Amino acid sequence: MEEPKLFIEFQDDRLVINEEVTAYLEQLTNKAEVIAIVGKHRTGKSYLLSRFFGSGQGFPVGHSRKPCTKGIWLWARPHPTHYNITLILLDTQGMDDHEGKPINDQKIILLTALLSRFLLYNTMRCIDASAMQDLKYPF
Repeated sequence: MEEPKLFIEFQDDRLVINEEVTAYLEQLTNKAEVIAIVGKHRTGKSYLLSRFFGSGQGFPVGHSRKPCTKGIWLWARPHPTHYNITLILLDTQGMDDHEGKPINDQKIILLTALLSRFLLYNTMRCIDASAMQDLKYPF
C-alpha cells in the first residue's frame, strides 16, 4: 500500500469500514504485525507513525489547531528488515477533539486496542491519573 487509506470512519455515530481497505487486507499473504497509536489531538501521532518507514511522508499532518485525522487510517508496508512480515500501522483521530464526541474517542481507543498487537499511547507529558481516565471505557 503506497499511501495510508481511511480504514474506519464515523458516519453519524456508527463506525463504518472501508471495503477497499478490507479487500486489500484479505489478499495479504505474509504475517502481519499491527502497530497502532492513540492519544490527544494535535500531539504528533500521525508524524510519529510516518517515521516508521523512514521518510516522514505518509499519514496526513497539519500545521494548525484543526485536527487532520478522522476515524482510523491504515498503512500497510513490507517490514524494512523482516521480508516475510507486513507492518500495518493504524493512526487514530485524537482524543478531546473539539469537533468530536467523547464517546467516539472511547470507541476508537477500544477498537484500536482490539485490532493491534502493539498499542502506543502518545502524550506530551507523563502518563498521569488524568491520562488514565481518558483510557477508561464508560460501560
